Amino acid sequence: MAPLAAKNMLPTETQILIVGAGPTGLAAAISLICNGVGPSNITIVDCLEKGANTSRAIGIHAATLEALDTYGCASKLVNLGIKGSAWRVASRSSTIFQANFEYNAPYTEYPFVLILEQTATEHVLEERLEELGVEVKRPWRVVGMKDSGECRGMDVTFESGETIRTKYVIGADGARSAVRQLSGINFADPDGKSIDDSIDDRVAQMVLADVSISLSEEQSAVLASGVSITVSDSGMFVLIPLGKPSVSELLYNSTEAVYRVGFTVPRALGEPPSKPSLEYIQSNLDQQAPFVLCSDPKLNPDPVRITKVHWSTRYRTRSALADVFFKRVHGGFVFLVGDAAHVHSPAGGQMSSSIIESSDTY
Repeated sequence: MAPLAAKNMLPTETQILIVGAGPTGLAAAISLICNGVGPSNITIVDCLEKGANTSRAIGIHAATLEALDTYGCASKLVNLGIKGSAWRVASRSSTIFQANFEYNAPYTEYPFVLILEQTATEHVLEERLEELGVEVKRPWRVVGMKDSGECRGMDVTFESGETIRTKYVIGADGARSAVRQLSGINFADPDGKSIDDSIDDRVAQMVLADVSISLSEEQSAVLASGVSITVSDSGMFVLIPLGKPSVSELLYNSTEAVYRVGFTVPRALGEPPSKPSLEYIQSNLDQQAPFVLCSDPKLNPDPVRITKVHWSTRYRTRSALADVFFKRVHGGFVFLVGDAAHVHSPAGGQMSSSIIESSDTY
């Protein structure tokens, strides 16, 4: 059944249809308007009832903030997030090196990596888009595209049966993009490898989770400065503070500090659970995290334990690239942006940055 709310009703025709209202689609719409496209010429749809309600992508780098600043979004995002001043790489017992972003201060207004959950990023971008005169229409799932038959673009069909005629479709609908598939665009590893062969078995799978940890004030202060990456024979472990109230209180209704943890799971150990439990995460943390964060008293005289798992997921690490980002389809044109165009490992915290910046390319 089609949505009944008036603001969610589809027009019969639009010049530009953006499919997907995550950070990529929202940034694409804002970019188009700020570059002269009239709001009345843009329709943006998403298949979900509402936007993200978990932290998901959390890192935004300086170049992305600079791009967003031109559209009036950067300052709000910075006020909500944590300014990660450093990127620390260590063994389980000591620091190997630390990259300090402050050294970039002469070259950018944003000498840090902004740590901000995707929920807040989407909220700021959607609010800005509404200020510019466009509202996201939900929930609309694209299931078909065909030639309009009148040399006036293409007809895009939705699961509910409605059709909208458009000249341009921007596919911002993620790694499993319906727009990409309906356009017949291949999506594969750029080196021609299969999914199983495209990445080292030791880092082919990851678990990501937002957790609260029994840390002392001194330990919390040390970890609050930025991103910590630990490498060992067991794999790679990542810890990122998510300390603002927008995460701990608003998102998870928690008074405790929340941290993003991530760790690799070699294929030889089997597939991780779809929603890893506290016990599973704690066990892997004890094997890969710095000794000072372990719960095993044999490794850490002052044991640290996970007290709560707020959100967890598994992630299959892979690289894939669309054969083309632009294609003429039927009587119209298709553009792919964000994860619909390319996916890669989350290492380096480039997910939010790459998808938002790619939307600005067009």
